[in-house]
Amino acid sequence: MIAHTQDVQTSLPHLVDPFSLVPYADDLWDVAKSRKCFQDDESKVQVDWTDSDTEHHVTRTTFTSLTELQAHRKKASTAPNGLRFISINQGNSWRPLNVTKEMFEEIGTLTSSSHVLHNLSLSFHDKFMATEAAFSSAPAFIWNERSIGANTHTLEIAYIFKYAFRKSNNDRPDSWTVRQTGVYQKFDTATKHSTWIFLNPTKNCLFQQRLVDILMCPLQCSQLTSHPLLIHNLLFATFFPNWREYLGAQEDRALTIYNTTVTQHIQEPLRVNHNMWASIRSIESRCLPLQAVFRSFEKTVQTLHKANNALRDCGSLQHLSWHKMDQLLDNYESHADAYLQAASFLQSWATTTAQLIADNLSFNNSYTAQQQSDYMLSLTSSTVDDSSTVRVITVVTLIYLPSTFMATLLGMNSFFEMDSETHKLIVSPQFWIFIVCAVPLTAVTVLYWWVRSKRHQKHANGKGESLA
Repeated sequence: MIAHTQDVQTSLPHLVDPFSLVPYADDLWDVAKSRKCFQDDESKVQVDWTDSDTEHHVTRTTFTSLTELQAHRKKASTAPNGLRFISINQGNSWRPLNVTKEMFEEIGTLTSSSHVLHNLSLSFHDKFMATEAAFSSAPAFIWNERSIGANTHTLEIAYIFKYAFRKSNNDRPDSWTVRQTGVYQKFDTATKHSTWIFLNPTKNCLFQQRLVDILMCPLQCSQLTSHPLLIHNLLFATFFPNWREYLGAQEDRALTIYNTTVTQHIQEPLRVNHNMWASIRSIESRCLPLQAVFRSFEKTVQTLHKANNALRDCGSLQHLSWHKMDQLLDNYESHADAYLQAASFLQSWATTTAQLIADNLSFNNSYTAQQQSDYMLSLTSSTVDDSSTVRVITVVTLIYLPSTFMATLLGMNSFFEMDSETHKLIVSPQFWIFIVCAVPLTAVTVLYWWVRSKRHQKHANGKGESLA
């Protein structure tokens, strides 16, 4: 028997990276398409591209089409000790990114970024309600050695940072909202060049404004480049303290409702209502996802700890810079834990207050029902007394009615007379008049009572059938 062997060659449309979180990129793009993460119309796109060289000369470019972005490919080389910032915004925090899928892929190609950048885009999509309130994309950390034996590495960090934001010129209780910024950083230890890509919720994001202001000042820009991770602190310092104001605003709302609830007496008119119950439940629902948000932020800080240690171990950081960043990250972890405890307390407090309001409403309903029961008992007792009185009157009437009727009948001089001589009762020949008048009148009265009883019974039966 001769065995024939045949070489079978299979062609894959894309190379699969078995060490990637997203080995099949097509799956990611399918999800992005279903969520409408990108614009379909190129007239709405805008990508802000900023480069800063070693001497802190800043070049800013805005791309509004894929053609412009592709034409920039030759100029996209990275300068040693430089910074690159790419900002992609949304129309608002509930709209797609102002970039097409093709432009986003081109940005990934120009920056040689990995799958972690593409995974960030899934958190920015078109929606009509606040979905994924408790979800923050897990922070990603990639530390690749560029060549075997050489102490040169490429660092990649990606995460979603959620923060509280107060809408301007809005003093309503719901003026606070939760927004998010996507952060991607790539640092080359050989050239010491950092590439940053930010996915901002709005074009006029405060962090983006501050970043541009720092780049325009050479002294501040040089301080910012002293440590590759310092820009993370700029983002955190801009928005992270807002959580204390956010929790304080929710606590003020809860305290107002709580003080009204605990001073309520059951005999007094009720001062709490279902609207207050709905408000306190709203506070509870706002605090519920914060535990997941703060824990995700702690994971992000731990990822930055790993990056800080990796940069120290490869010799890209001096001990003093490493130590300052390590302390800074520890402080952020402490603050995140404090906010987490405050959110847990506020959530428990809101739950207790909501239960107290529900108890007050229930007790008030029970008290009202008890008052109605007492009134019905009093009314029933009065009715029983009246029935007893009517019964006595009826019995007395039954005793005296025959004799009264006979006295009345015999006392009619027109029909009955007493003979003076024989002392006998004489019935008048006109007695038939009494019979003719009394009998029909009695018959009409009985007939009217019978018809009225039938109608009442028929109406009661029809009402019972309609309710059934």
